[in-house]
Amino acid sequence: MRKRFFCLMILLCYALAGCQAVSSESRDDAAKLLCLNIGKADCMLLLYEDSAYLIDTGYEQTWPALETALSQYGVTRLNGVFLTHCHEDHMGGLMALAESKMEVDAWYAARIFYDQKESKHPMKLAAAKRNEEVTWLEAGAVLPVGSDAKLTVLGPLSVNTDNENNNSLVMRFDSPQGSILLAGDMKEDEEFELLDAGLLAPCDLLKAGHHGDNKATSKVFLQTVRPKAAIILTSTAEEPDTPASSTIRRLEKIGCNVYVSQEFHDAVLFTLRGGEVSVEDIRWDSAPEREESISIAIDLSQDTLTVTNEGSAPVNLKGWAVYSTKGNELVYLPDTVLQARGAFVIGSGETEMQTDLLWRRKRVWNLASQDRAVLYDAWGRPVAFADNGISE
Repeated sequence: MRKRFFCLMILLCYALAGCQAVSSESRDDAAKLLCLNIGKADCMLLLYEDSAYLIDTGYEQTWPALETALSQYGVTRLNGVFLTHCHEDHMGGLMALAESKMEVDAWYAARIFYDQKESKHPMKLAAAKRNEEVTWLEAGAVLPVGSDAKLTVLGPLSVNTDNENNNSLVMRFDSPQGSILLAGDMKEDEEFELLDAGLLAPCDLLKAGHHGDNKATSKVFLQTVRPKAAIILTSTAEEPDTPASSTIRRLEKIGCNVYVSQEFHDAVLFTLRGGEVSVEDIRWDSAPEREESISIAIDLSQDTLTVTNEGSAPVNLKGWAVYSTKGNELVYLPDTVLQARGAFVIGSGETEMQTDLLWRRKRVWNLASQDRAVLYDAWGRPVAFADNGISE
């Protein structure tokens, strides 16, 4: 009988271990926020005790970076996935996640959104891939995290029909180790609404709203939340007006330590312990350094993008992708090796010269307004940028 009881206890321990979201090797008593450096896109992993939550999923083309992050931190199961709002740089990796083998306990999104049918909501489509449902969150909802922490939904409070950014899911994480305010792409309108409702309070770490835009993270907002540290997720090469110098100044004026994702290698890890915030520059163990020998250029007259290897060694382009920021267009490169000093030309339906790949569009690069190209490597990291030469 005692032997049988002992065996049952062993099986129970194995079952409980299988329910952990984070491997026991990576567990400690701190709260951690991992922010990926994937350009002007949001993708964060919140780790506490054995719990792991994903806040936004970046672009479609940055999914390999998210997959690498989950693997590197030993995450085999996500306790929840949150979508802050329906913009491509926050929701792009949702479908790849839904189609992956990663276990997901719950899919969360704000009940309030605009210009989007619920049946076509990206979070609903992702959950449906697994025959699961979305949990729609409203202000005031509280989700327990681990044994003694929680996530509280602060907003949105009302629908904003002018700018979907102001319908962002805004959450606050509270634990004995510290607090984090996750602002999504919230701009001044939503900030003021939350301030008027008395829902904001000081925090240790702020994920700044809307990539550090000058119309977000206002002075009055900062006077209330007064973070010790702030992270801005953006790429100046992709979005030149971010982070805005005015936003940086406002943060620094209150004594806040400001960090920008583009200043780090593959990610930046914030650790909260005893109310203090420490910062670590993260490199993926399984990925090489970003290629610095690759450049890209747009030719509007031929509607082409040329990828050039300016280095002395060949580069395999398998799994690489090019993105047009204006048209929200994406093309993946074939399994090909770009020789040293070699070039790879991508054309469209308007291109008359010989190309190596045709973008299945009549025209790709915008002739009337500013457009940018971003080249991503096989690990979902931006490695080169170009614009069409038209200023805003």
